[in-house]
This record gives sequence, C-alpha cells and structure tokens, in this order.
Amino acid sequence: MRQLAVIGLVFLIGFQASAEPEIKGTATELAQFINGVPKTVAVAGEAEVRVPAHRAVLSLKVVTENKSLQEALRMNLELRGKVADYLKSLGIPAERFQASKFSSTPKFGIFSEKAKSYRVENVMRVSVQDEKEFQNASGAVDKWAEVQFDGVEFEYADKELQKQNAIAKACDNANDRKKIYEEKFGLNLVPVRFGQGEVMQRNAVPANYGLSRGEAYGVTPVSASASDVAEESVSSFGELIYTATVMVEYSVQPR
Repeated sequence: MRQLAVIGLVFLIGFQASAEPEIKGTATELAQFINGVPKTVAVAGEAEVRVPAHRAVLSLKVVTENKSLQEALRMNLELRGKVADYLKSLGIPAERFQASKFSSTPKFGIFSEKAKSYRVENVMRVSVQDEKEFQNASGAVDKWAEVQFDGVEFEYADKELQKQNAIAKACDNANDRKKIYEEKFGLNLVPVRFGQGEVMQRNAVPANYGLSRGEAYGVTPVSASASDVAEESVSSFGELIYTATVMVEYSVQPR
C-alpha cells in the first residue's frame, strides 16, 4: 500500500508539471516574445447635455366653500373667471388654460346628518412656455387665498435625439483624450472594442420658484434600463441633464 501511495504522488506531481506551460529561449528571444504580445489601453469618454423643458403644464386648484352647494359652485365659477382674466392679462391665450378636474365634498356636523357646508374644488391647467410665464401664472396663488398650487408637469421635445447627442459628445471626448495620449507618448492608438459605461441615475433636483403658499414641485425620476445611456435629473424649469459615458479600448502600436 505504501508503494502504491508513493507511485500515485509521483504521478500527480508529474501531471501538474506537464500541465504548466514552459517557455524556453535566450533573453533576446524572450524579449521578442513579450513585445509580440498585443497591448491595449482603455479610454473613457464623458459628456453632459442640458435641455430645458419644451413647455410646462401648471395646475392651479380653485377651492370655494359655502353653506349652500349652489353658492359654492357659483363662487368657484366666478373665481375661475377672475383667474382666467388674470392669465389673459399676462399674455397667455385662452386656448392654453382650461378647467380639468371638479369635485364637491359635503361637510357634516358631529350630531347631524345634514351637510353644514360644501367644499368645491376645480383644477385649472395652464400651459406655460418658459420660466417667466411660470412665475407670472403662479402669481395667482398669491393673489387669491382660494387658489392653491397643485403641481406641474414638464414636457420635452426630441428626448431621444438629445440622448444621441450626449453619446456623440462622449465619443468625441474619448477621441480627444486618445489624441493627447498619442502626442504625449509617441504612440498610435487603434480602436478595437467599444462599450457604453454604467447607466446611473440620481434623484430629481426640486426647484421652488418663490411660491409663497404653494409647495415646491417634485418630479418623479425616470427609471433607467440597461439600454439607457443617459442620466436624467431636473433643475431650473424642468431642465433635463443627459450624462453619457463610453469606454473605448485601443490597440497600442508604435509609430
């Protein structure tokens, strides 16, 4: 048994030794071999593109309350008319604002089944084209206590085109860096492989536009997918920030 164990150990050592690659030759031959091994370098390219919103839809909630439902409705209609006149005085045409949501809520006393008052709410949606119009239209919140800020939705044009612009700029950035390396180190870099960087997303940046009673709006971040190449966040007047990263692998060749 002892002899069999010794034979097995010798066989195992011999097998491991034969599995390892063996390099033989002179120092010159080894140097030539190492020089012949392909060498590559990875260069990152980064870019950022900022795009303001094409337009925004501002929601203003008009709230009136009265013991009479009919009177609460009349008051609400009258106040909406005043808000409409105010918007027209700002140069916002009637086709860019309208009432969209309506609700009526009765309020009951503790020991009575009869409503003691009625609360009527109506949401006016106003389309604004820039930050100045946004500021002016939001002035209705300060002008009437019954008018509340109810949020804002941003709309964008050519989002996919802007993402492509960010990728193109990231590629240009990688090429610029490649030229610097070639000049500084006296090399030629030939692209052999390309890949996009990791897709990341940060939270939206809220903005408050100086609304004294309305809450600062917030925009829900868009979820990123594996195919996305840009990161989006929100800043002044719904500005989107597209950040693209690419990675280019170059073969290093002497000049």
